[in-house]
Amino acid sequence: MLQNKYIGSHFKYNSMATTALVQARIEPAIKQKAENYFHSFGMDTATAIRIFFAKVAETGCIPFTIGVDAEDAYDAATGAKAYEEHLASGKKARPISELYKKYDI
Repeated sequence: MLQNKYIGSHFKYNSMATTALVQARIEPAIKQKAENYFHSFGMDTATAIRIFFAKVAETGCIPFTIGVDAEDAYDAATGAKAYEEHLASGKKARPISELYKKYDI
């Protein structure tokens, strides 16, 4: 009987109006390693996820860099700039050696 009262009050506290359920499949080893860090920071997994979601909602972007180091960012920016110039020039083709010289590659 006591268990039923707890379950009833638990659902009342976490009503759909105040919270939403988030589920994700995570490899067990990654989950455990991340949870170990969360606990060392003094938080549980749910708190870490809430912090992540809140930061994305606040800033409109992922709060960390995903797989791009400085060299990759430079290469991507150089490529994008070269492509914009190519489109603006109206030319159909440009020798790659010209781009290497222009961008010091």
